[in-house]
Amino acid sequence: MSKCVELNKKLLELAEFHGEELDAFLPRWMEATEIIGLSDENVEFAINEFIPTNWDIKFKGLRMMIGAFLREIVDLVVGARENKKEGKPVVYGIIPCVPLSYYTMKSASPDMYVGFPDFLLVNTINSFFHNAAPYINYAEEIGFTYGCRHCPLNKMRVSAFAKKILVAPNVIWSWGMNCDEGPKTDEFIQCLVGEEWTAVVSRIAHDTNIDETDYEDQERIKYLSGVFKDGIRQIQELTGIEINETALKDAQAKNLKYSFKYGQLVSLVCKADPVPIGGNALTQFAMPMVTAFNNGYTYMEPAIDVLLQEIRAEIKAGSGVTPKGAPKLGSYFVPFCIPWVDRLFRENGVATTFSETMTPSKSQMSPHKYATDIYSSFAEEWLRFPMGQNMGCEVESMVEKVNANQPDGMLMGFFDFDRWLGAHQKMCADLVEKKTGVPHFYMESDFWDDRDYSEEALRTRIESISQLLYMKKEMN
Repeated sequence: MSKCVELNKKLLELAEFHGEELDAFLPRWMEATEIIGLSDENVEFAINEFIPTNWDIKFKGLRMMIGAFLREIVDLVVGARENKKEGKPVVYGIIPCVPLSYYTMKSASPDMYVGFPDFLLVNTINSFFHNAAPYINYAEEIGFTYGCRHCPLNKMRVSAFAKKILVAPNVIWSWGMNCDEGPKTDEFIQCLVGEEWTAVVSRIAHDTNIDETDYEDQERIKYLSGVFKDGIRQIQELTGIEINETALKDAQAKNLKYSFKYGQLVSLVCKADPVPIGGNALTQFAMPMVTAFNNGYTYMEPAIDVLLQEIRAEIKAGSGVTPKGAPKLGSYFVPFCIPWVDRLFRENGVATTFSETMTPSKSQMSPHKYATDIYSSFAEEWLRFPMGQNMGCEVESMVEKVNANQPDGMLMGFFDFDRWLGAHQKMCADLVEKKTGVPHFYMESDFWDDRDYSEEALRTRIESISQLLYMKKEMN
């Protein structure tokens, strides 16, 4: 075997591929690396340095999680190509979204491809290979200018289509309530590469008052259930698949089952002293609940099952990533695409833990009021999710999670490119701090893209936050 194959085999073994499964997957992974442009050097750096330095790979469950992401990448750049050749549907999404919509399609037609290409590429390539920069640079070179601070996800989508990493889908279903640039980016791509596809845009307007609870508003439930129903109708017409209530209920049941397990994991980690695993890992395990995986929960659920057992054993043994009594830091989003942020906090004796957005709230885990109407039930579930709510409703959810998980501080920021979430987090930080008394810290950075700042650039800020957290604990 060539060095390249041996290196990639070693990577897959790290990600818990073994035996016949490894032999079957290796050629497809090799094909994927060729399409994406991952070099021997990229893979070797990931195996020997980046992954072991920034991820808790002593846990088999975490290694299985990495394997699940590698499967998604292969499905995206190899499997979707095969679907196109065989006339099977390919449907892309753009975050933020309602993953249940895509899981419903997959339940109805297991052979179709569903996924979020820009998210999968940025997340996997930067989280585990630290190599998203060349793709983002290329998008800027061909017209997606740096100065306008476009979202790196949109840049990745531009670059991936221009480099022929992605095949054109049958349809892109975009939830344009937050990413107003997403649908326009697709128009730019179509003009740039000469490809055409149909866009279905579903919208939820952020127009409720700050003192209203979105998921208790019957008119809003009715409106959004209609949006779901219309979107499903269009997808059926464009792909030729039939989506019935059985598929809808199957998708919802699997989502709730996984959400319950994820809530268990977060609770175990946040209540443990010392903290047994880092917040970047916790947040990666939340990804199937906020973006659709082509494999659904098929590989992520066994990974979280294994990790839950390992974390319980770690807690029993009194082991952790920081010393007993060390400060704990929650986040709006733990910046998992830049995992060295988590590591720098650990080096300063602070453990990152839960993500306010990803951690299920009590309302998310409560029985649905509209259980007999599946579309209204979908709408209710989306409006219980933080990104489907007005800021006042989301703040109350944040307060609930801060009080439940009891961090010593909260880290906000990493969204300086985002016209909505950047300002939103600053306002939320002030409101939640006043309601909980937990200090909030804001860092101007980019969640997806660390080209403009290095470890040394953030080290001083992280050291200062860590010192303040230790001072607070000593005072208390």
